[in-house]
Amino acid sequence: MIISTGTASGKSLAYLTPAVASCLDGGTILYLTPTKALAADQLRGLRELRITQLRAACFDGDTPFEERTWVRQHANYVLTNPDMLHRSILPRHAQWSSFFRRLRMVVIDECHGYRGVFGSHVAQILRRLRRVCARYNSRPTFLLASATASEPGAFGMRLTGLEMDEVTVDASPKGSTTIALWEPPLTELRGEGGAPVRRTATAEAADLLADLVLADVRTLAFVRSRRGAETVALTARAKLADVAFSLSTRHPRPSTPRHPNTTSPTPPETDPTTNHHRPPSSTAHPTPLETDLTPSQQPGTAKPARTTQPTPPETDPALNHQPGTAKPTDTAQPAPQEPAPTTTHQPPARATQPTPPETDPALNHQPGTAEPASLATPGPSRTTSELSAAAPAVSTSGREVPAADPASESSLRWALPDAPAQPDWADLPNKIAAYRAGYLAEDRRLLEKALRSGTIMGLATTNALELGVDVSGLDAVLIAGWPGTRASLWQQAGRAGRDGQDALAVLIARDDPLDTYLVHHPQALFGQPVEAIVLDPDNPYVLGPHLCAAAAEIPLTDDDLPIFGTTTSTVLDDLVSQGLLRRRPAGWFWTKRERATDLADIRGGGGAPIQVVESSTGRLLGSVDEPSAHTTVHTGAVYLHQGETFLVELLDLEAGVALVSSATPDFTTFARDITDISILATQRSHPLGPGTLHFGEVEVTRQVVSYLKRRLQSGEMLGDEPLDLPPRTLRTRAVWWTLPASAVAPLAEAGIDLGGAAHAAEHASIGLLPLFATCDRWDIGGVSTELHADTGLLTVFVYDGHEGGAGFAERGYARAADWLTATREAITSCECERGCPSCIQSPKCGNGNEPLDKRGAVRLLNTLLSSQQNATTSAQ
Repeated sequence: MIISTGTASGKSLAYLTPAVASCLDGGTILYLTPTKALAADQLRGLRELRITQLRAACFDGDTPFEERTWVRQHANYVLTNPDMLHRSILPRHAQWSSFFRRLRMVVIDECHGYRGVFGSHVAQILRRLRRVCARYNSRPTFLLASATASEPGAFGMRLTGLEMDEVTVDASPKGSTTIALWEPPLTELRGEGGAPVRRTATAEAADLLADLVLADVRTLAFVRSRRGAETVALTARAKLADVAFSLSTRHPRPSTPRHPNTTSPTPPETDPTTNHHRPPSSTAHPTPLETDLTPSQQPGTAKPARTTQPTPPETDPALNHQPGTAKPTDTAQPAPQEPAPTTTHQPPARATQPTPPETDPALNHQPGTAEPASLATPGPSRTTSELSAAAPAVSTSGREVPAADPASESSLRWALPDAPAQPDWADLPNKIAAYRAGYLAEDRRLLEKALRSGTIMGLATTNALELGVDVSGLDAVLIAGWPGTRASLWQQAGRAGRDGQDALAVLIARDDPLDTYLVHHPQALFGQPVEAIVLDPDNPYVLGPHLCAAAAEIPLTDDDLPIFGTTTSTVLDDLVSQGLLRRRPAGWFWTKRERATDLADIRGGGGAPIQVVESSTGRLLGSVDEPSAHTTVHTGAVYLHQGETFLVELLDLEAGVALVSSATPDFTTFARDITDISILATQRSHPLGPGTLHFGEVEVTRQVVSYLKRRLQSGEMLGDEPLDLPPRTLRTRAVWWTLPASAVAPLAEAGIDLGGAAHAAEHASIGLLPLFATCDRWDIGGVSTELHADTGLLTVFVYDGHEGGAGFAERGYARAADWLTATREAITSCECERGCPSCIQSPKCGNGNEPLDKRGAVRLLNTLLSSQQNATTSAQ
């Protein structure tokens, strides 16, 4: 059964009631969640039930080894994640025999998170789980829960391989949510080709987060990348430090401070050339993890509240890693936590690789917030002095009284029993923190507890807190950039108002074609169903490793083949020919001494992870999956870890190590690569206007050749440094369209640059595909060329950025008319003249976004969609 209803609708109670009843009846329960944060939150709720017969325990990377034996032998409610099921529980199923024999129910919570390649891996893991259960004569019920799944029954069947009943009626009471679509203003800065540049979504998010915390509004800010979450938190804290300094100067604290060792914040330096404030050093105001988080404090200033809204998921997929290390990302493409890699186009083909989430080149901007009067168009930024002046009152039991009034200051209540009459302004920056993968487990639990208690009023996070963690009491959610899907948008917006309260959600648009399209076409968001979840369990690059793992667990037989899908026989023959499996009369057997589970990297892109090590101390900072290493920890790259900035001294791919050193550069880096693509097989084709639409298999070869350096404050280009890295080859699936010479000849005669028009259409179509497929922009890539070697025609490719494909290009093929029509509208509705990042420019374009022809892209798409236009006109 799958339950697909809204956030805070009681899904947890729906599966918890029969699950606990099964435990009381002598059975066992297996609970699966995409993230360790959600498992820890569920465990807390189970323990609060105080049922002695319920022996609940987490079994994940944070579980001490000495506790794991107790969990295997005694726990009857085990909370884990697909990674541990894949690597530990299923391979050692004999040690879990008692648990499996009594298994009554498998709960798969927040199942909409299992999409794309990751979801395809999880689908095969669940099939292996069913096979192991059958070995121990148990037939557990699979109960799936998701707040946002389209066609839930069909999706549940594809994920588990089992027939599904679905529950979709939601009668739970809810407060109202005010949703704002927020487009940052254009700045005076100019990007490549002189294009206007908007203020970044993360810079706006930092302003709004600081402002909402000052207004005593408990806020969660979702940021696409790990680095972005850290930067938003640091920038917002710097703004509050500025305000705290201003307020403490006007209203000094009593002579006896609350924390004797706490000093007033140092005002930020000002760059006389830019008049921009620089955030104070991160050591000036220790993060909440460095200070006592237990006392619950309320901020000492109140400011008129403002409404604002949400962003895309980075897929900080799961916080599933060993303590103290950063988890590789879940895609074969550049890791989201680093600056957006930039793609170079090798003439005549022009390629755009999967684009990681934005990294803000200009977070050190003039502090301030946009005016609350308008949601559609933000007002001008304000200086920190104006910000503090705009908050002249303190809130006491719902009243506002002038801060200058001694009586009002003495009446301010802090939660600490020994709190002084005067607020401790120096503590104000500590009301904001960051939360992401890579933190130690105890630090993450401490942050979750602090957010629930109100000790922390603002938290900048990746999508690690998107899924069902109980953070009730939140008033507002900021989403810095489109989260990738409507499902994630409503999931993130649902984090606020979970106690039935009214709430605020703000979607802050990035300088990106899709974000721009959505703020100008709100009908694409409201009243629309969430996307169908795309996964492809039959992908041979996914299925093969799991067949090896299944054979290592229990030798495969002919009776097992239907469990794994219709392509199983073909893939088994390939595995036998490779020597990975051996065919015997009794079935297929694993032949190697190595662990079969190591063949499948369910969240990363394959290959051994690259360890990030501080050269001066030997300290292990984290790890990056090997494909992402080319773009995120190449020599010279800026690497951010837990608020610290490092420069990569050396990337040694053979040793699997990136050596870094602590630094404070005033620039950020963007990798650029060149791409070639060849067609291996065309699986489907159909006419589209005068052209033809195709879907099939391709081989993509790309090589990172250089990286750009851009100044943090202004985005100014500082240089293009060459790199010497080996090329990488990807066999995947793509959708592509061609136009014959007869169709493009009139465009060339009209003076249209055909190469620039195709290039611009490719960039924009990559930006818009996430609206029609459950993917993020960095999951896909593209190539455009005026004359492709394999087709002999003008051709534009968009391909899946994962080995074997992930289903995204196939979805684009199925929705091509809608997808390309939206692409054309996104270009035409943009207010720029020649093209900008909001329509046709890509942050990864290796050709420096040249040539691009905005007018030509519209003409080209008009030509391609001419049959659609005629059909629409006829219908009207």
